[in-house]
Amino acid sequence: MKIIVMDSANVRIDVLNVADHMLEDEIELFLSKHGYSLNNISWMAAPIDFVPVQFHEYDTDKENGEEVHVTRSGRLKDFSIYDSVQEVKHREQEELAAALKLHGEKVDDGYEWHFEGECPIVAAYDYDEPCDVVILSVRANKDGGLTIIGDEKNDRGNEHEIEADDIFAGHMDFITSEIGD
Repeated sequence: MKIIVMDSANVRIDVLNVADHMLEDEIELFLSKHGYSLNNISWMAAPIDFVPVQFHEYDTDKENGEEVHVTRSGRLKDFSIYDSVQEVKHREQEELAAALKLHGEKVDDGYEWHFEGECPIVAAYDYDEPCDVVILSVRANKDGGLTIIGDEKNDRGNEHEIEADDIFAGHMDFITSEIGD
């Protein structure tokens, strides 16, 4: 089994091989003994030959015209971890753009969605620091380019644009899931 470790800013990615029989507490002890602070990393244990990924697909049923949302799990094999993280991030961005096209409000050059009530929260690299960001609105232009407006969770009152690539891999799904099933 391998452990994929990403620091909270997606800056350092390490792949560590560990014994298959280790439990979660043992893995965390192993990581802390090897100098990882459990406060600022994400880790995932996976069999040595794949990383599980969840994909979303949005479409319109051709027979009855109803909206369709399919979630499926897949596996990425034979990869470098950096390339896989980038692939996941770009796939999530495409899925968000597709969800906006299907469920968002039509605007001049694309579609947008404004969150009300409880807004999705993602981990992102913002102002040179990793932090939790409350997502207030998202917009996809006709080419699928995203504009994301957010506000730091612990320093509210400073709404600003968040670059899609600054959102941690696996977190864009928190936004997509709130837009529609």
